Amino acid sequence: MEHKKISITLKKIIEITKGSFAGPLESLDIEISSISIDSRDRDPSDLYIALIGKNHDGNKFTKEVLKKGAKFAIISDNLFQTEKTILVETGKEALANIALYLRDQIKPKIIAITGSNGKTSTKEVIVSIMSNYLSRDQLLFTEGNYNNDIGLPLTLLNLKHTHSHAVLELGMSHAGEIAGLAKIAKPNIALITNIGEAHIQNFNSIDDIAEAKKELLNHSDELQTCILPRDDEYYEFLAKDLKNLKKITFGFTKEATINCKVIDEQTITIFTPFENFDVKINLLGKHNIKNILAACACSYAQDIPIKIIKKGIESIKPFPGRLEKITNPNGLIVINDTYNANPTSMREAIDVLATMKGLKILVIGDMGELGSDTSKYHKELGDYIKMSNIDFTLAVGRHTKITMQQLGNDELWFETKEDLVSMLLKIIKPESVILVKGSRFMEMEEVVNKIIL
Repeated sequence: MEHKKISITLKKIIEITKGSFAGPLESLDIEISSISIDSRDRDPSDLYIALIGKNHDGNKFTKEVLKKGAKFAIISDNLFQTEKTILVETGKEALANIALYLRDQIKPKIIAITGSNGKTSTKEVIVSIMSNYLSRDQLLFTEGNYNNDIGLPLTLLNLKHTHSHAVLELGMSHAGEIAGLAKIAKPNIALITNIGEAHIQNFNSIDDIAEAKKELLNHSDELQTCILPRDDEYYEFLAKDLKNLKKITFGFTKEATINCKVIDEQTITIFTPFENFDVKINLLGKHNIKNILAACACSYAQDIPIKIIKKGIESIKPFPGRLEKITNPNGLIVINDTYNANPTSMREAIDVLATMKGLKILVIGDMGELGSDTSKYHKELGDYIKMSNIDFTLAVGRHTKITMQQLGNDELWFETKEDLVSMLLKIIKPESVILVKGSRFMEMEEVVNKIIL
C-alpha cells in the first residue's frame, strides 16, 4: 500500500489522536511525513497505524513494523506498548482524526457523492470535468473503492496545501455509516445520485436506505449546496426540511434544474437555467445519462463554464466492468457489466441490451446482499427479462435458478460457468450482442474473458 505523505510533528499527532505516549520528550518534535496502515509494506513509513479488522489485528504486527524501521506506531492494545508507540482507543478513530485535522487545516472545497447506484460513474464524470478546470495538483479525488471508513480517511491523508478541491465518494452498507463519513469529509457540496435496493439485506426497507443516504445532508456541518435526483421516487423525502441549503436538481423531467433531451444514441441536449448545449456521450444506458446530468449539476453549482463541462463529458470513456462495450476480432459485441449487480442495475443493464441491434443474449449471475428478499428479487428479475426484448438468457448461480424457472428456461441454467460458456458458444452468431452481469462474488468477468478471445 502506498504511504500517505503528510507533515505533522509527533506532538501534534498525539494531540489529534488523544493518545498517550511514554517515550522521551525529545521525540515530540520529530516530523511525521508518511503514514501506513499495512504492516507488509517493504519500505517503512514514519508512522504505522494498527487497525483491527474482521480477520486480523494490526496491533500484533507493531513490533515487526518498528523493527523494519517505522519511527512510531499508533496502537490500541497496551500489550504492545513501547517507547515508540502511541496508545489510543481505536486505530480507526485515530486515522479518522488525523484525516479530519488535515481537512480542517487545508480547507479544500469538498464535493461528497453517495447513492445506491452510479456513485463511481458520477464521480468519474465530475473529475473529468474538473480536471479541465483545475490543475492536477489542485484536485484530489477518491480512487478505486476507497469510499468507506478506512478508504475515505486514507484519501484525505493525500491532501496537500495545493489542493483547492476534493471529490469524495461515500459508500455504506449499514445505517450510520454515511453520518460518520460526513463528519470526517465535512462536504460543502453533497450529491445523492439515487435511492435503490443496494445492501438491502442490512435494512428493513428501501425507506430505511433513503434515511441512511440522507445522513449526508443531515450530518454535514459545512454544507452549502445539495444536488438531488428530481426523478427519484424519494426526491420529496430527500428535499424535505433542508434549511439554509441551496438546492440543485437533475433528471429527465423539465422540473429539474439540469435536465436534457435525448437526440440520438450518442447525443443529448443538456438544459441549464442559463444555457443549453449539445454533448456527445460515450457511456451506454439511460442511467448513465442521469449520472452525466448529476455531474453537470455539480459543475453548475461551482459556476464551471459550459465549454469545460462539455469537454469533460465528451472525454469520458466507458469504465472497466461497467457497461464496457468490447468488440472481439470477429465482430462479436460483448458488454462487460460484471463489476457488481443489484435489482436496479440489473434492470438498467437489461434496458441497454434491449436497445441493441442483433441477437441479444443476456448472461447473468446471482445478485448478492438482498437478505430475506433474495428469492423475491430474483423472481422479479425473471418477470423483467420476460417483458424485455431479449432473445436468450443464460444463468449461473444458486439464486438465478429462480429467475430461470420464472422464464420457463430451466435448461439454460447451469451449475458452472464452464457449462454456461459451452452452451453460449453454440448459441452465438456473428451479429450477437452479449451482456454479462452479476454481483462481485460471482466473478462473471471469467465468462467475458472466455468469449472475447
